[in-house]
Amino acid sequence: MEHRPGRGRGIAAIVLLVLGAVILGGVTVAKAVNPPARYTEGKQVGWTMTPTYTNGESIYLEPVAKGKLRRGDVVLASVPWSLQKTQMNRVVAVGGDRIQYKPSSKVAGQYRLVLNGTPLDEPYLEQWKYPSTVAFDVRVPKGHVFLMADNRLNSDGSQYANNGPVRADKIVSKVVAYPMAKMAVWGQLAGALLILGGGVLLAVARRARRRAPQPAAVAAQAPSAPVAPAAAGAVESAEAQEAAQGSQAPQGAQGGAAEAPAASGERADVQS
Repeated sequence: MEHRPGRGRGIAAIVLLVLGAVILGGVTVAKAVNPPARYTEGKQVGWTMTPTYTNGESIYLEPVAKGKLRRGDVVLASVPWSLQKTQMNRVVAVGGDRIQYKPSSKVAGQYRLVLNGTPLDEPYLEQWKYPSTVAFDVRVPKGHVFLMADNRLNSDGSQYANNGPVRADKIVSKVVAYPMAKMAVWGQLAGALLILGGGVLLAVARRARRRAPQPAAVAAQAPSAPVAPAAAGAVESAEAQEAAQGSQAPQGAQGGAAEAPAASGERADVQS
């Protein structure tokens, strides 16, 4: 079965148009319902967060809504133990949690912090067999967070008694891998490009259909098939038979006319 010219490109164009419309419409609606937070770009200073973030590495910062801090979040905070204005740390525990560590004891064969009685898994640590250089047992007050850097052997944090938990309002911003606002812009751009590509492909498919020859024109241009010799002989024989029959018909008519006077003569003799 032969396909019409441009059929494949037409189908691809429709797919691109639908996909682009879904992406563009979905991102636009999502932004309208839940506008993404504005972000800023910065750079990490120092080695306290290695290996997660190294010195001079670009970072993205988003504002933190009140009460939206979660365990494991990487934040930029104004902490009393840093000489800098702000320092990057990780939220290890939140208000109401109990966080503790004993260097002399192991949990499941490894040194781990214990959060609310459960060993805390911290795969982001470079030397994660030693999650702290000091022992501590702290109940985090409400409205506070327990902060520690990822480079535990070469950093300061809430684990030291002279530091302790930090008030949540001291959190300046949250460090994100990639800001939602930037992802939304890329999503809208991708949807628009898909729609544009689908429109171009659809125009190409329509042009290919117009240029393709129509079935009637193809039939008119097709040469007539030559008559086979046997068929031509049969036609000639039929014509010969018709000619012979036509030549015999006049003779029969003349014979009937010649006999007619004799018949009338016989009738005349009887009457006389």
